[in-house]
Amino acid sequence: METARDQIQDVFTELDSRISVMNRQRKSEGFLPVSRARVRLLGQMSLLVSEKASALLSLAQTGDMDALLVMDHVVKDALRAVLQEKGFLYDDDSHLIWLPPNSTFSPLLDLENVLVETIDPESALVSKAVKAPQKNLQLIRQAIISGEFPGLVDRILENGGSLEDFA
Repeated sequence: METARDQIQDVFTELDSRISVMNRQRKSEGFLPVSRARVRLLGQMSLLVSEKASALLSLAQTGDMDALLVMDHVVKDALRAVLQEKGFLYDDDSHLIWLPPNSTFSPLLDLENVLVETIDPESALVSKAVKAPQKNLQLIRQAIISGEFPGLVDRILENGGSLEDFA
């Protein structure tokens, strides 16, 4: 069975290929190539592609991809098309997702035309705990109980969350 990580890799490998074709076409027409795209995965998708989080937590599969995108408009259109073909949908409200202080991003895929990074699992969990505690009740409980996210409780409290939500 294909994992979420495999599926995301398929999406961005296909996007990278389409950008290469696009750039060859642009070059033959005398235009500059499109800029290298940067994708920062957030939310549930970042947890699903994390080996640590996906091994420890019961995660619900999602068709929505929350991500911060830095890319040319034509590349964003190509990404939307690839996502749709692969059964996903880009969440246009991704820019509204709150990122806790000290969030870090790590490379997931470093392709010729696309860099895909993912937020660290603990920061994704803090964001969910502080901004949508009821929706993420079981997930946050499970993460706290696992003991594998050592700063989780302190970071929830530091950022205005309440542990009572998860009692």
